Amino acid sequence: MKKQRKILSSILLIGLGIFLVSFYFPTKRPPFLSHNEKNNHRLTVSNLHSQNVILQKLDTQEIIYQKNKDEQIAIASLTKIMTAYILLTEAPDLEANLTIDPQVINELTTLGASLSGFISNDQITIRDLAYGILLPSGGDAAVIAANWLSGSEAAFTKKMNQYAQDLKMEHTQFKNATGLDEAGHYSTVSDLRLLLNKALKNQDFYQIFTTFEHQTNTSPFAPEGYALSSTLLKEKNDLSLQHGTLLGGKTGYTKKAGLCLASIAEINGELYLFISAGANGDPNTEQFNLTDAKLLYNQL
Repeated sequence: MKKQRKILSSILLIGLGIFLVSFYFPTKRPPFLSHNEKNNHRLTVSNLHSQNVILQKLDTQEIIYQKNKDEQIAIASLTKIMTAYILLTEAPDLEANLTIDPQVINELTTLGASLSGFISNDQITIRDLAYGILLPSGGDAAVIAANWLSGSEAAFTKKMNQYAQDLKMEHTQFKNATGLDEAGHYSTVSDLRLLLNKALKNQDFYQIFTTFEHQTNTSPFAPEGYALSSTLLKEKNDLSLQHGTLLGGKTGYTKKAGLCLASIAEINGELYLFISAGANGDPNTEQFNLTDAKLLYNQL
């Protein structure tokens, strides 16, 4: 009888051991804890308009939500994030002046590109040029910056691709400084996340990226300066959030890229980064890129 009780006790101990091991060290992690989808279960996002999305907690770089984050896509004017970042990184004096090239304005007007509002042949500072790139999404400001830094837009794109390589943006290739649709010009929302994480550490870039309206310095053709507004303010978009504040961002649109957005917000005292692309609509419809951003931000 004692031998039977001893055997039974051993079986019970073994069974308990197996249970404890399986409980504390599961052989397969639950899907909602898998890498890069760690907190997807916290968000209800079945009705997103954007085809490509990434939401990240800024300080820890924890990815809260992702959708097709590594798909190579057209990124429209989100390209200008790289253009402005390089300008602000490499310009030796942001208060130096340069001339607004009328040829650039004429060419981009013909292409239907967005413009900054700067007047041909006027003199503006490098800092104000950067505001013109990021706030009104000035294609003219982007190309003028490229020409000023590298002599031509083609030469500047080589610099852009070198920066992308250094940032390990492995699924990105730039063909221009503006984001106009062009064969071989693409990125991913995941790669753009790497770019923004780096760019936001530049104080000048952060200041501009989180500005909605800016009055430039006076200039020969604009004695009162230029009033530049972020494209996020277009058509009086509702930028309010339930538990925080939208701090700033950069929109984009081409027929190929759809509506795009890169933004940062402070939610319950924490900073978050949201990047999206491929939403239906255009600049004259509801801004579904912003709709998606608010949907996710409001669920944090």
